[in-house]
Amino acid sequence: MDSMNVASRCTQWQPGFDDLLDTVKSTGSHGHLADIREILRTAIGPDRPLVMLCPHADDGAITAACLIHEYAIRRGLPVIEVLVFAGERNVAAPWLNDKKKITVREAEFRLECNVLGAEAVCWDLDAYRSPGYSPSANDIDKIVEWFRTKKPGAVIVPPATDAHLAHRMTRALAAVGLLGARLKDTLVFTGWTPWGPLPRPNAYFTYDGEAERTKEWAIHCHASQVLLTDYTQFCSHLGRAYAALAREWAEGHSLSGRAHRTDERFVGVELFQLEQYDPSRHLEATEDDPIHRALKMLQEAPASETSPERFAAAV
Repeated sequence: MDSMNVASRCTQWQPGFDDLLDTVKSTGSHGHLADIREILRTAIGPDRPLVMLCPHADDGAITAACLIHEYAIRRGLPVIEVLVFAGERNVAAPWLNDKKKITVREAEFRLECNVLGAEAVCWDLDAYRSPGYSPSANDIDKIVEWFRTKKPGAVIVPPATDAHLAHRMTRALAAVGLLGARLKDTLVFTGWTPWGPLPRPNAYFTYDGEAERTKEWAIHCHASQVLLTDYTQFCSHLGRAYAALAREWAEGHSLSGRAHRTDERFVGVELFQLEQYDPSRHLEATEDDPIHRALKMLQEAPASETSPERFAAAV
């Protein structure tokens, strides 16, 4: 029944109702949760690593420790954790100077990567000490060259709605790297952070009790932060809550695009959001998202402009 028929039969109809209802029409159909393992099956390989961009040293452990451990240790595939902003803030050790505090956080980050089996990379960007985390020219060159060299098959970034400015800038820097390196086929996932829940999760990763303990260990590598906020129980409860929701989703809707009961052996779930630019239902809200802007520019660019040879000649 169209809105004209509804309006003619509705005694409470008011001008403007059409505009309110139309906001939903372009948002797509009821969503499905897909197993991230299936999505990553052909994306990650020996020369196409899985990359986790961490605004702060403990963000990888909180967001995707179980996924990182699965691919780095159990599957033996290349996984890289990048510490985007190595800084001295929130290290409650007044007896240390700023340089020592940075060393502490980087050491905690490297310890976590050892636990999870990932390669540790510290960018140490000038942007950390710039107003609004604005990157310098050296930062931009470093990021684009890094993306061009590593060619990640998939990259995990913080949400666009994240309350933490450093997290939102990390997402923008990822967009810069993808566009600058012309990585049209790299998959982009948004990962959950305490600073910004996922608006529309569409991918899940189930983990067992052993993986949950590994996640706890990875979080506890960050002693300077655990003293302030211990995310161990928080992440455990959240993962188990997501597991219950995933089971409910499988019963009432569709998980991985087909109706079935999920594996009962898992204890928790890490949720993700695969980011894709869809011109048929592109919302104005995504104009504020640097990742969607980058995906749009990569998708709409002529093939000649995204070829490695053309890009190499341009730089």
